Amino acid sequence: MQVNCKVNVVNRLLPSAGKSGPSRLAWSSITLTENKSSVVELALANSRNKSGFKYRVTNNIEQIFSKFVSQGKLTLRFREPAHDLCLSGEVKHMEKILAIIKGEDSQLKKGVLCPILSNSTNKVVIPKTKLSILSRADYPVTTSFPETLTYLKISGIALKKFDRRLLHLKLLEILDLSNNQITVLPETIHNLSRLKQLLLSNNEIKILPATFINSTRVTCLDLSHNQLVTIPSFICRLSSLQILKVDHNKLRCLPSTISKLKNLRTLTLSCNQIRILPESFQALALDHIDVFGNPFENSPQVTPSNPGSMTIKVASLLAISAKSTINFKLKYTEEDIPSTLITYLYESSTVCPCGRLCVDDGISSDGKINLLKVSGSVSGDKIVPMKMTLCSPACFQRFALKVIS
Repeated sequence: MQVNCKVNVVNRLLPSAGKSGPSRLAWSSITLTENKSSVVELALANSRNKSGFKYRVTNNIEQIFSKFVSQGKLTLRFREPAHDLCLSGEVKHMEKILAIIKGEDSQLKKGVLCPILSNSTNKVVIPKTKLSILSRADYPVTTSFPETLTYLKISGIALKKFDRRLLHLKLLEILDLSNNQITVLPETIHNLSRLKQLLLSNNEIKILPATFINSTRVTCLDLSHNQLVTIPSFICRLSSLQILKVDHNKLRCLPSTISKLKNLRTLTLSCNQIRILPESFQALALDHIDVFGNPFENSPQVTPSNPGSMTIKVASLLAISAKSTINFKLKYTEEDIPSTLITYLYESSTVCPCGRLCVDDGISSDGKINLLKVSGSVSGDKIVPMKMTLCSPACFQRFALKVIS
């Protein structure tokens, strides 16, 4: 059996000599064989050691660390030499290696030497991790994409459909499908569990699939120059999101839950149809925001002469439950509270400019916000209209139709 994976060889004797070995994982070729004496051996070769090194496996494994084998991680501790082999690769390969070493798999090549060790002139085959396809002629039709890819760019080839073969690239971290004609993303796109950057600019996407909520590792999402009419509220559950680009779409509003994006640092909204920002916008802490080219409303409105006479909406029991959960910072899962309350927590909570929490209660009003309050850099209008929910008549008189800065 021969597989390619990332390996770090740790010499346990080096610390006692005041030394340290390499701490980075390197792409390596691993071959497991069984000789005529029924002794299982593991051969390792990589760019650091092209001639290779052979470990005896039979009766030479001191300990196996397999707690994270389901995540593609496995560590083998040998007695002689005093080395730890830290492996990282595809789950099926790590499980196969573990089964062989434990004697649970008999599919070994008897009497066959490691091909790399048998000829020192052989080059180590380092799996491809990056691939750029910039012309239709380079697009793989009869062959598959390398499963070891961490970066894939398919740009400017008029691709009309999302190729479902991409969903098998479990190691993929950056996917760039910009400058194509894609209209729909697959419901199972969250299967790309390691995806950190999804670049989809200059396509024809109209909506995001609801399952995208499970893409929790995504830090950069570029949907500029598409056909989006709205940003679904579930996008605000992407807790790792740092960069969101939705320039040149057909957006008329932003989700009221946008303040849930605690790690968001860059937000570009230029050239849409946004007229007013949601009240939760004031809770963001950005490095840069671009609102250029939006038709923000600036029509004057009249403040009631006696705001004390206004009626404040009474909160429902659902709203009271949500407010208590937030105020007491209660930790919860889907097994602890009803799903309706979880959805409500994400979609209905707002904050009065005074800092008091409002959940389905308070007084609705219009106001303005100085974007320099939420961002260190602003492109476009600095002062723009914003919806507000005010917790009391006193706050209504204090903040209604005024600039929050």
